[in-house]
Parts: sequence; structure tokens; C-alpha cells
Amino acid sequence: MAAELAVPPPSKAATPDDSPAKTSLYVGDLDTQVTERDLLEMFHYFGPLASVRLCRDSRSGKSLCYGYVNFFSNSHASKALDIMNHAEVKGKLIRIMWSQRNPLPRKTGIGNLFVKNLDPSITSSLLQSIFCEFGTILSCKVAEENGKSKGFGFVQFDSEECAMAARGALHDRVVKGKKLYVSKFVKKSKRTTGHEEPTFTNLYVKNIAEDVTEDLLRDKFSRFGKVCSLAIMKNDKGRSKGFGFVNFELPEEAKKAVEVLNGSRLGSNLLFVGRAQKKAEREDLLKHEHEKNFNYCIQKFKASNLYVKNLDISVDESKLQKHFSVCGGKIISVRVMRDQNGISRRFGFVCFSTPEEAKRAIDSLNGTILEGRYLYLAFAQSKEERHRGMLNSPISPVHYNFTPYSTLYPLVCCAKRPEIERQTQRSITNTQNLRGSAIAYVHGRQSVYFQREVCREFTKQEL
Repeated sequence: MAAELAVPPPSKAATPDDSPAKTSLYVGDLDTQVTERDLLEMFHYFGPLASVRLCRDSRSGKSLCYGYVNFFSNSHASKALDIMNHAEVKGKLIRIMWSQRNPLPRKTGIGNLFVKNLDPSITSSLLQSIFCEFGTILSCKVAEENGKSKGFGFVQFDSEECAMAARGALHDRVVKGKKLYVSKFVKKSKRTTGHEEPTFTNLYVKNIAEDVTEDLLRDKFSRFGKVCSLAIMKNDKGRSKGFGFVNFELPEEAKKAVEVLNGSRLGSNLLFVGRAQKKAEREDLLKHEHEKNFNYCIQKFKASNLYVKNLDISVDESKLQKHFSVCGGKIISVRVMRDQNGISRRFGFVCFSTPEEAKRAIDSLNGTILEGRYLYLAFAQSKEERHRGMLNSPISPVHYNFTPYSTLYPLVCCAKRPEIERQTQRSITNTQNLRGSAIAYVHGRQSVYFQREVCREFTKQEL
């Protein structure tokens, strides 16, 4: 879902024919608090805008942290790109590039380079200045976490030839005391093929007994090869946390240690030994496991979970369970939904062990009275299922037709529209005045709520 603000077109004199295909900018790495109005304020100084679009999640309406700014003129868009790229907006460095309608270069990685071993002081802007002499850069970014460089980044050129020239010249070059590593970017899915096993030397060992020392752990692992480093992690009081790391010199040694020692006993505990994973890998694995377990539970109890509404405010879990126990069957869980103050929201859920028991409960108890109120029972549905049901309902859609630019108004109060209309006509014929004015326009038939929320800020400015 995206909100888009449209502005009236400037006069023909203000829109020379200069590569109209390149008038749209992609603006990424935005802070979550950046709004359409912020984008308008940032970019309208460079020239007349055709539209501003901030992309949002279709379900939650939250910003996806990127958007598009469309100019009428290529020269205005180019100027905005040169000046605003890597500018700091609300504490984050934004990234701007030409909007690419053809997704092929992005998906195939043509002209894309991976750069690592960067000094922490190297920013996206500085990285771009290092590579820009080799050709046109479409995108340049230093990866960050919590505002700090992760020591690597990406540079994408408009052609593979420029990228290879940059790679040949800059690989192993020393920048700020560190030797750069520059290689062709390879997608994560292709970094290891299905026939190759990832090589590793660093092992993660957990379930270590508290009385096991690093010397005992070293003796356990050293028979498989040379141990370069070893550590048992400790808390602030110096006591073992029950896990540690063992780093071998060769991948073959590490692999053999995993095969033999995983599940073996050391002291009173059975060890877990596996490849040490990066933080991102662990998070992905945990996320995958969580989704897998969640989906399993959803599918298992999907046809056994009942939605119960029209509850009396006095009904709690015990009363609801007692009411449903008369129809027989094993009740897995009962829950009455409450607000933040603990007050019942008058609906809840009852989950049975089998779909047959749930169906029997609907047949027996739907429409029965509990504490003076008639109950409504149905099989519980997810938000997505309810949303699909609403879309597939037989209600005929209502269509609205608008004439382009028929009733465009600035974001101001309705009482001032006649005066503003005259000012707008003068501004359209004078692009200099248009640039100096607040140029956020919306269609006169757009959401009243949106106008009410935004117009307060713009009425303070002189149009």
C-alpha cells in the first residue's frame, strides 16, 4: 500500500524534453518516522514534482522505509540525486538512485560488487567517491547495524565492464590502513551449491558442565587437530555460562570433531558440537523454526478452535469452560480476550482436541444463553482468511471516476480555497514561484482525514 501526493503539471516552458524516462528517483534507507510530507519538503526545492510516494505495508500501514519521488524534469531529478544522496534525514543516511523499471539488473546482479574489510570510518558517501572514477554508479551502500559500519558494503555499476574495471584496480588497495577485498557479488542462494558443503573451522560447543575447564575441553578436542583458539564463556562473576567456542586450523579437523564429539559425554553432560553460526544465521534459523512450529499448531487446531462472541462482561475462562463442558469432548484451552485494563472484550476462543468435538459444540451451543446473553459460535479464522472473505463477499464494488487535475487544491482549509485557486493558477505559469511555495497538492476528492491531518502544518506557511 502506498500513499501518493500529486501536484499539477508545470507549464511547457518549465519541462524541457530532457530524458523523460529518467525523472523518477528511488529513495531508500528511510527512517520509519519519515512521511510523504517530509519527502515533499526535502525535494520540492529542486524543481516541480509530479508525485511523491511512500511505500507502506498493505496490512499494517507502516512505512517500508523506501519510496519514490517523481519529477517532471530530468535535470531537476539529477540535481536532487547529486545533492541528497547519502544525506542524513532523521538520524539515518538515505540512499537515492534512479528508479529502475526493469528488475533484471537487480535480480541478476549485473555490475554489482561486494566490498569488505572496510575501515569503520568509511561511509556510503566515501565508498562511492572511491569507486565513482570507474563509471556510473547506480547504488552504493555500506552495511550498518545500530548505526555502526559492519565492515562491508556493495557497489553497483550500470555495466559489468565498469564493475570489472573497478574490481581489478581496487582489489587489495589499502584504504585508511586496511586492504580492500573486492569481488563480484554472489547471491546468498548461490554461494554454496547443493553439492557443496560449507567449510568452517570454528565450532560452537554447548551444554558444558560447570566444573569443566578450558584445559579439559582442549584435551577433548585437540586429538582431532591443531586447536588455534578455545574459550568457555563466563558471566560477570567468572562462572561458566555452559557454552564456548573451539577454533581449528583446518576445516577437515573441525568437521571430524563435529562428527565424533556431537552427543559425546564430557563430565556429567552430553555435549552439543556444531558449526559456529553468525548472528544473522542464528536469527534466520530461529525465525524459521518459530514459523514452522507456529504453522504446525495453526494447521493442527485450525478446525478445532472456536470463536465465541457476545459474551457477558462477567464471563471468565472458568464460566466459559463450564458452559462448553456439557457437550462432551476434551477442551485443550479456553481464553476470554481482554483489553489492557483487564476488562473483557466480550469474545473469546475455545479449542477442542478434534474437529468433530468442535463441530458438535457449535451444533449444541450456538445460540444458547450464558449469563443472559445469546452466544454466537463459529470456527476461528485468521486475519488473512477474514480479509479474503470480505473481498469475496457479494457486495458490488463502487467505482469513482475523477478528471485528472480537475479540482486540485493545496492542503489548506476549505474557506480559503477560492483565494488559493487564484494563487495556484499564477504559480502554474511561474515555476520560480512554484518552487518557492509549498507544492503539496492533493485531489479535491481525496480523503478528508488525510487533508485534516496534514493541512495544519501547511497553513502556517505562506503559499
